[in-house]
Amino acid sequence: MTEDSPDRPLFDRPATVGADDNAHRTDPESTVLAEIGLAHLHPGIRHIALADDAVRLQAIRAKRWITHHPASRVLATLQEALDQPAADRMENLLLIAESGMGKTMLLRKFQRDHGLAFDAVIGMQPHPIVLTLMAEDPSEEAFFFQVLKAVGAPLDMSRRRHRMNLRETTFRLLRELGTRMLMIDEINSVLIGSARQQRQFLQLLRFLSNELQVTIVCAGVPEARFALLSDPQLRSRVADVALEPWTGGPELQDFVNRLVQGLPLRRPSPVDSVKLRRLLIERSGGITRSICRAIERAGATAIRNGQERIDLSGLDDAAVWRGITPDADRMGRLRPSALARIQP
Repeated sequence: MTEDSPDRPLFDRPATVGADDNAHRTDPESTVLAEIGLAHLHPGIRHIALADDAVRLQAIRAKRWITHHPASRVLATLQEALDQPAADRMENLLLIAESGMGKTMLLRKFQRDHGLAFDAVIGMQPHPIVLTLMAEDPSEEAFFFQVLKAVGAPLDMSRRRHRMNLRETTFRLLRELGTRMLMIDEINSVLIGSARQQRQFLQLLRFLSNELQVTIVCAGVPEARFALLSDPQLRSRVADVALEPWTGGPELQDFVNRLVQGLPLRRPSPVDSVKLRRLLIERSGGITRSICRAIERAGATAIRNGQERIDLSGLDDAAVWRGITPDADRMGRLRPSALARIQP
């Protein structure tokens, strides 16, 4: 599926179907008749629901991106930041989200949506958006190595390089690649460094934004805010944007509906209920990854036992949640606000 619209789920890639997929299909007329009974599924997944169990279970395990309203709001904010004209003082972003909320997938999607093909004229592939992972060592050298690796620059990590040469090389490449936004994931790793290292790294971010006139987007868990915004000059240039844990309202229901529509189950799943949303919030703490894994496990179980649908009793199975419930400290922090806004 390639359409990315508010009323459809979008997958990172269609669930992979085996090379012998044709062996699982009938003639076109029979397929059309069979798919009439699969109207509860996204059109792009219905043919997989006609395949055998092994293919359908493989499809459930495949990674997918589901468009949902909270993520769409963050993507719109990122687009506004990307569209700002180059200036000496760029507005930067700090994306805050609990672990498991999908911030890395969101950054990758934004980068992928703005990817450009190889340009034969200039002899390279432009990188308007560069996504890198914050180095475990919050030093300038380690950071620039991460950026160069992100753009596919050939590196000999065993050779020591002068810091200024490494900086100049990185800046030159980013200019040549037409980079307009640099996204740094797991920015909270800067907290591992000493107070001096943290100050130096924050100064580097300011200098990088000014020198290259690019937007800096930092993403991390809530604790990252304390480090990144401790610098007064940087704080005045950074706007917060948050991907909050789910509450039990209509947006969660919409997300669950889209997720279930993308699972190749042959019967409609009765997932539109306050009780089911409350169970999801209570067990997951509102964390996207936990919700997705539970629903996918329940879908796989429904295929194996022949039920072919997800319901409240299936999601209430302890086996569905084994190993994916957030830790007690985080549950205590998230659950009250999440449960308080459950709406019928």
